[in-house]
Amino acid sequence: MKLFFVIILLAAFSFSLIIGIDILMGLENNGVIKKALNPFRVMEPAEYIILIFFIFFFLINVLRDYLNKNKGNNPTSN
Repeated sequence: MKLFFVIILLAAFSFSLIIGIDILMGLENNGVIKKALNPFRVMEPAEYIILIFFIFFFLINVLRDYLNKNKGNNPTSN
């Protein structure tokens, strides 16, 4: 439960920091909230490629761990 509270607290702090900085920069309030809620709208194509690589490597690690776990749990047959 503490971990969940810490995650929510950090997310709220980050969200408020993003909104505060954007307001100090003089952006419109409507645009600030849209940017904070949907960060993919302000990403550049190179950032999309990096995001795809991160997702790809994450999926490879999950698949590798799953296969290693199943490989170790198989009973040997005589």
